[in-house]
Amino acid sequence: MRIQRIAIAIAIIVVAGASLRTGLISTPQFAQTAYYKGVFYLTNPQDKSKSLEEVHKATKVADLDTGKLGYKYTKKDAQVIKSDSAKCMACHGDMLERDANNKPVNYIHDKMLQASMLTFNCTDCHKDVDIRPRSPGHVTTRVDRTSCPVCHDPSNENRTAAESEGETWAAAGAPSMPRVMTLHGNNEADGKKWISEHPRVAMSIGISQCRKCHIKDSELDFCRDCHLRGGFRPESHQVVYETNVNKIFPESKKDQPVSASWKGYHFVVVREALEKLGTKVDSPRDLPMDKIEKLPCGACHILEDWCTKCHIKHNTNWLNPNEGHPAVIDENGANYCFRCHDSRGSKCESCHDYVGQVR
Repeated sequence: MRIQRIAIAIAIIVVAGASLRTGLISTPQFAQTAYYKGVFYLTNPQDKSKSLEEVHKATKVADLDTGKLGYKYTKKDAQVIKSDSAKCMACHGDMLERDANNKPVNYIHDKMLQASMLTFNCTDCHKDVDIRPRSPGHVTTRVDRTSCPVCHDPSNENRTAAESEGETWAAAGAPSMPRVMTLHGNNEADGKKWISEHPRVAMSIGISQCRKCHIKDSELDFCRDCHLRGGFRPESHQVVYETNVNKIFPESKKDQPVSASWKGYHFVVVREALEKLGTKVDSPRDLPMDKIEKLPCGACHILEDWCTKCHIKHNTNWLNPNEGHPAVIDENGANYCFRCHDSRGSKCESCHDYVGQVR
């Protein structure tokens, strides 16, 4: 009798599953999510790479109005999409979690899934997810990027639907899709090509353009995953540079050799890069941020915040021995300067014969 009940339960699960997958019945999504949680608990697809790969592929359905004002499906296909999305939520949740400060943990999902007058399902954007880890040599495709222009204006003019006669859904405050999105690639081959080409593109359009989508601390803020190579700083940031004082500080008349870390040498690299862009830096306290944003530094640093930690305007009497920096050093110690200046090859040596000398 017990075996019979188990067999009936299994049959019900199979029939219910078939109904959910084919859209034969309309079931509340929370019930579908609960169903797939149970199925995944019993089958453990995460333990089998092939099964896990299949779970991350959306069921193919026909879009009746591709490229127009959104996603129009038959009633049956809409139910299939709803069911596929329930699979996603069974493991990943609704992606609307908030942190302790009530900020969305998943910024992009929060904006998309709570858009007014629009209803998005997971598989509207995630049709075939590459579950392999992202690396400097491999780009993963997790979003069907060909879907973006349906709602976001690819012309980068940020026109509203009324202004474009229905060509785009981009509202006045909605982000427009940068033209560069067409180069990102929607498969492994195009993705690998983008890996090799994106530094040149980033330099030409400016990192701030990249940051419109790759927002700091959002789920798209993965630039550092590759640029920091698994958490390690780039080689340029780790080596010691052997140069002359006037190479670092052209205004200095001294030419003796000096060692410098990245902190004390980075502006040589920045200065030379800006000169190639046709820009001359007149003062380290007055940086051309519109040009600096085109340098690759922005892949890891939020430049407006990072640069201004050190590049501040000292008091006009900073060189006065009684009122300027010597008095500040006497009060706070030499390490006060080294929060910004490199102890080797630092600004100090452009005037002093050695670091720590007091005149």
